[in-house]
Amino acid sequence: MRVNIRDYIVSTLKQTVKGVEINEERYNTEQYAVKGATLEISGKKIKLRPVSFNYRGRTVIEGELIKQTECFPHIALKDLSEKILYIEHMDDISIFHHIIKSSPSAVITNTPVKKPLNIKEFPVFYVPSILNHNRVKIKISIKRKNLEFKNLFCDLGVGAYFVYLHFPFDQIYSRPDSIEFHSSFQVFLKLVKKLIEVKHPRGYRIRALLSDMQFADYTGFFKHMEKMDRERIISIFHIENCGLGNEKLILKNRKNLLDLFHYRKISKLFMENKTEIKGVKLKDFSVIDKIDIPIVWFASQPNENMYSLKKDFLNEKLIDNCVSSLFFVINRIYRKI
Repeated sequence: MRVNIRDYIVSTLKQTVKGVEINEERYNTEQYAVKGATLEISGKKIKLRPVSFNYRGRTVIEGELIKQTECFPHIALKDLSEKILYIEHMDDISIFHHIIKSSPSAVITNTPVKKPLNIKEFPVFYVPSILNHNRVKIKISIKRKNLEFKNLFCDLGVGAYFVYLHFPFDQIYSRPDSIEFHSSFQVFLKLVKKLIEVKHPRGYRIRALLSDMQFADYTGFFKHMEKMDRERIISIFHIENCGLGNEKLILKNRKNLLDLFHYRKISKLFMENKTEIKGVKLKDFSVIDKIDIPIVWFASQPNENMYSLKKDFLNEKLIDNCVSSLFFVINRIYRKI
């Protein structure tokens, strides 16, 4: 029997932050999913596996098949309108930021895509077999669903300005036993508990936010932010894809996530602690950069098994190490401000 992820999160959170008021926000949205898809070639039908959602366009897509052994960012300069892009191999799914700009009718790949992709412009499919054709037809069925979702948040300390601890989840796609969800959720819980029981910084308020619809472009997160005065938000510590070891400081996605102040200050803090943190570009498909507020994100990358392994494969010490690093930075980064 599948565990209700929201019930699991609420009950676990209440056990962790006893004595702290938990606030709730409710919203409604709609979501589209491709429920079935077939590829028709030379009188044969091949079943396609949908790996994206929220496409709401044509149910019959036909066109020239544009084959790419690999895909590089310059794909954004091509006009693939009314064409179907076929990619044999992808190093990482951040390439979809560039593919979207080329406007294909659909994308087919031989590379398994483990993370659900929220792409409205075209559907994305996985197929294990190699395709050697010039023109193909795709038939799909689409289902629409109305969804109610809710965010949870609690505040630690007082002050007119906020530093956020943000943990995103998804009521449809998140699983309590997946290594991607479990590691990040445990980092979030342990960090909040440590800030309550040991020490939280003075002079501003820590808001711990759990937002729903993670894979739908962080819909819950951005809905919450619509109600906030962003001039009062100092930064956001984004708790996603962490606690697996090999954490890197994410400097940019499509654009910079950190300003020079935060990058220098975090680098200096790690040097003072005689540890090292490497700054890198995100190798994932994410739109968190739309917020235009400094985002501190320690993500475990590269990690090819992020969206496929169960939590049983996780070394819990890696979670504690990540919590210690975040606790250290949060309590010192704004000390002199």
